Amino acid sequence: PMLAVGDRPLLEIMIQQLRDAGIEQVHIATHHQPEKISQHFGDGQEFGVNLSYVTEERPLGTVGALGLMDPPKETLLVINGDILTKVDFRAMLTYHREHQADLTVAVRQYDLKVPYGVIECDGPVVRALSEKPVKSFLVNAGIYLLEPIVYRFIPNEERFDMTDLIQRLLQADRSVVSFPIHEYWLDIGQHEDYEQ
Repeated sequence: PMLAVGDRPLLEIMIQQLRDAGIEQVHIATHHQPEKISQHFGDGQEFGVNLSYVTEERPLGTVGALGLMDPPKETLLVINGDILTKVDFRAMLTYHREHQADLTVAVRQYDLKVPYGVIECDGPVVRALSEKPVKSFLVNAGIYLLEPIVYRFIPNEERFDMTDLIQRLLQADRSVVSFPIHEYWLDIGQHEDYEQ
């Protein structure tokens, strides 16, 4: 989150976007070198938000830190710290409310290009040939909206990922919807993506 994108840390860009979307209270979950983040941002006043920190003594996964916080009283936006995006958070919230979702997950289309001709067989008999097909998938974009009721499904001080939470909600027949992102989005968690 503190890697420079241009002349600022990614997290600073993200906090500015949150502020511009009308978000005033921001909680940052930290584990590795938390002082680098807290020294840069302090209480957030300089950046136009109220900042507080949730420190994980050990990594708790993508949702585990939420179990260290008091349950929210309103819809909560959760975003991974290595996401660079221009997504419209207000539009996502409107969509979330229109669909009466307990959890909304932002998704992005990901195309997988097969560089070969793909043969479909029925035993030894060739049934079809697709030359260099493209398979499209919707992938998790690391941005979520959660209603307070979702906190009942999050364990306290336990490693727990967003994928675990989504599975629990689906098993409990809760409403989970996807919000398609068409705006710029990049997960910079991989070195080559950060270089881009």
